[in-house]
Amino acid sequence: MIRCRKGSPLNNNEPQNFFDSRTITAILIVMVTFVGWQTYMTRKYPEAMSGKKPAPVTAENPVAADGGQAQPQVKAPGLNQVAQSVPADPTQLEAPQTEKFVTFTSETLDFQISSRGMGLKNIKLNKYKDRKGDVVDFGQPDTQTLSLETRLLGRPEALNFNIEKINDTHFVGRASVGSLQIAKTMEVDPDKYLIQYKVNVTGDDDRFVGLTTSLTEEVHPFGESSFIMPLFEKQEFYLHTAETDERLIIDEEDNQSSWSKVKLATLGSQYFTQAILDRSAIMPEAKGSVDHKARSAALNLQYSVLNKGAAFDLDYMAFVGPKSHSLLVSINEDLAKVVDFGWFNWIGRQILAMLNWFHGLVGNWGVAVILLTICVRFMVLPFNVYSYKSMKAMQVIQPQIQALRDRYKDDQAKQQQEIMALMKENRVNPLGGCLPVLLQFPIWLALYQVLGNSIELYQADFGLWIHDLSLKDPFYILPVLMGVTMFIQQKITPTTMDPAQAKVMLFMPLIFIVFMFPLPSGLTLYMWVGAIFSVLQQLYFMRDGSGSLFPSRVK
Repeated sequence: MIRCRKGSPLNNNEPQNFFDSRTITAILIVMVTFVGWQTYMTRKYPEAMSGKKPAPVTAENPVAADGGQAQPQVKAPGLNQVAQSVPADPTQLEAPQTEKFVTFTSETLDFQISSRGMGLKNIKLNKYKDRKGDVVDFGQPDTQTLSLETRLLGRPEALNFNIEKINDTHFVGRASVGSLQIAKTMEVDPDKYLIQYKVNVTGDDDRFVGLTTSLTEEVHPFGESSFIMPLFEKQEFYLHTAETDERLIIDEEDNQSSWSKVKLATLGSQYFTQAILDRSAIMPEAKGSVDHKARSAALNLQYSVLNKGAAFDLDYMAFVGPKSHSLLVSINEDLAKVVDFGWFNWIGRQILAMLNWFHGLVGNWGVAVILLTICVRFMVLPFNVYSYKSMKAMQVIQPQIQALRDRYKDDQAKQQQEIMALMKENRVNPLGGCLPVLLQFPIWLALYQVLGNSIELYQADFGLWIHDLSLKDPFYILPVLMGVTMFIQQKITPTTMDPAQAKVMLFMPLIFIVFMFPLPSGLTLYMWVGAIFSVLQQLYFMRDGSGSLFPSRVK
């Protein structure tokens, strides 16, 4: 990599390679700085990073069932949820009834519909296994709140529904509170893990102020993330509103957050999520809360009455399934935003499409990663070729640059002026070596996100000792191979570094091996194959037989 020093635009006495020691050092520094700082700040101060001020969650200040603040003197098990008081007559509420369940089963999705708010319980994704080999389920905390249940806004009790099964995928529930009649219909599309909801409220009662629905999930102790490497396996809230998009990682602290004008609200983990995509005329508010003592996270959507004389109808769909980008896009473009491809989302989507295409050809996700690596390396090859040519041209005029430095050593301004004039005359770009490397960073970062977050690699068997490309290499063979490949590349790359500096650079492969230990093996595989490509590329550019990439004379 070209080194730019103060007082001189370039110092370019030695051959360069995109994956030489200095470039790897630059990549490592940039990545550690960016990823480490963002991870630390987001996990340590999630509300400060989002601009929100959380309300403390304590025994004297628990979280209400609808996301508001509960009365301090009231305590309840689970989430300690108690609703806000509203101007409604408690005698109008139905007496508690025995909870009943209607079961939905299919090849892909199982759950129970509770008469309590028509919330869902024991949600299972039959085609996916967790790390222990059990069917993936959306584990819910032992609280009074179920995912997707319906309540009167401001009341702690879920509505009591009488549920009628119309057919295998269509269910209707009816509840009454005083003069109010609430009808809730749900139609299930198990192939898309999708549930269409419609809620209608009829009757005249001035004390009715709205309805709520919730997403709840048990908080899992995924462990600590390091400063160098963020934790891929995490739980998070993701909210898409009329004004902003916000991704809030669940960390070790209890907290509360709120959003308005919500279009999409999700609560999930690295590979699976629950989501509510709203299509109602009323844009809800959302309140999220985390209670580690109860091991629970909750996201409550509040639909408030805007016009007392108007009909109160809600229309939203819920997704409970895998974060498959292709599946989510087929449902709704906004819903696909729950998959995190980082800053370079568009690039990430194209890379994932290529990965799926290669898998369609070979039927093995590991081989697909290898083919993707080769394809990407050929795509960025023109940048590397341009960098090589630029540095070769720079070496040709290097003696003249040194002569100008000696001639104008006492006049830095004149020295810079003459050097730039010389470069312009010889059509040499002073950024020719640095710019191509920088242009490749978006691609690398997008690959990092795609290979680290794509459910396509979840429990994908590559073969040999790798049976899950989403987990780290169990025997650390790929990281060691990566280190060996880097060492070979360093040895075949000519250098003008002094011996002491050269010895220090020999430790870079060891540092990179440790850096790669926690990475998913799919990402490690990509980096190792890319390093092999770089070695072959290095040998090709040194094919003139002189032992140097840049011959002393230009033909």
